[in-house]
Amino acid sequence: MKKDEGKIIAVAGSKGGCGQSFICNCIGNYLAANTDKNVLIMDLNTGRIDSRIIYRTEEKNIRSIYDIKNMSGEVDETLLKKIVVNFSNSLNLILPPLYFDNIKTVTLKNFTRILSALRKYFDVIIIDAPFPFCLSSNENNIHELVDKLLMVSTPDLISLSNLNIIINQLKGSIEYLNPHIIINKYNTKPSVSFSLLNTILKYPVEYFVPFDRDIEQLYLERGPACIFKYNLKITRDLAAISGNLMTELY
Repeated sequence: MKKDEGKIIAVAGSKGGCGQSFICNCIGNYLAANTDKNVLIMDLNTGRIDSRIIYRTEEKNIRSIYDIKNMSGEVDETLLKKIVVNFSNSLNLILPPLYFDNIKTVTLKNFTRILSALRKYFDVIIIDAPFPFCLSSNENNIHELVDKLLMVSTPDLISLSNLNIIINQLKGSIEYLNPHIIINKYNTKPSVSFSLLNTILKYPVEYFVPFDRDIEQLYLERGPACIFKYNLKITRDLAAISGNLMTELY
């Protein structure tokens, strides 16, 4: 990758409800507000309206990458403008499609071409990537394209066991990817003990992010950017993760 090309961060979760999208959106908003980087969040969670609600775009007819009909031509600025939503600061967003009809039109080859084009216009691209698309062994595997991988899990037995399976599938690429493991909502139940956590996972945990009901409510009602106005452990942790990623990437 060329030095002046944008960096790609993929955020994957071990199961639904682990906070993968929360982590992704918070990091993207923090970087957009506190660095000079032009940030793009790419939501690939097909069939989910979460991002449209959080960013108040649910009433708008916004296209996604799956709406690009001609994948054989050049992916230029004009085409990208049709799918990228710009906000007042340096935050940008690509929303997922609400329906699965066109999802098969985007192969790994086509997605790679789109990412290559996006890298020319954005300094940081953060992909909210469901596990099958991001890490599996099929043709729609993108893990070799990313610069940093964050893997999010809650502290319960099922989520941690799923995470361990994912890590095992990455054995051939684990040294290259060097994923950052985030245990989200570590102060909630059900949760395993720290000793059992170390037994289940064969890879070190780097971050523990607490659950805060008030912050989650604020996140849903007013968006991710406003939570950083509060000096709480959860916001300090998210700010630290974001800052460390920039240090590693740049």
